[in-house]
Amino acid sequence: MMISFETQPDRRRLTAALRRAYRHTLLLYWLCPVALLLPALVDVLLGDPLEGVPWVAAAVTAVVLSPLVLRALVRASWKMHGIPITWTISDEGVRGANALSDGVVRWAALTGVEPIPGQLLFRLSRYQVFPVPIDGLSVEQRAELYSYLRGRGLLTADPVEPGPQAVRR
Repeated sequence: MMISFETQPDRRRLTAALRRAYRHTLLLYWLCPVALLLPALVDVLLGDPLEGVPWVAAAVTAVVLSPLVLRALVRASWKMHGIPITWTISDEGVRGANALSDGVVRWAALTGVEPIPGQLLFRLSRYQVFPVPIDGLSVEQRAELYSYLRGRGLLTADPVEPGPQAVRR
């Protein structure tokens, strides 16, 4: 089996992939403000309200950091994903080639493949992933790819196919 295709840069798609890949880490940035507001609430209800100000400031800081962390992840990945990439999926592994690099990730290195709309997240570990956009593949190519990945025991979830596109006005 061999499928080869080229993908164009898409910052929104990369952001969606990284948001999904690091969702557990990013969730901490949303739970942290709740935890920080509890001592502030106790200070307001039982003590001096001014003692709660640092807790509120810390909670606001945590809320602001969440999108900044995601933006930093995208910025760090954009150098490699911000140019056209030719992907080749074969018995050798997954090859990504662009103007800056050319490399193969062998099947043995992968721990799984997570389907998200229009993309596959190839996992090397819990925190190491590389997104491969597949929205340019034909229905037949996708079916062949999904079957191949299932046969290797990497694709355990059902692929998420994009629904009909909403008309933008």
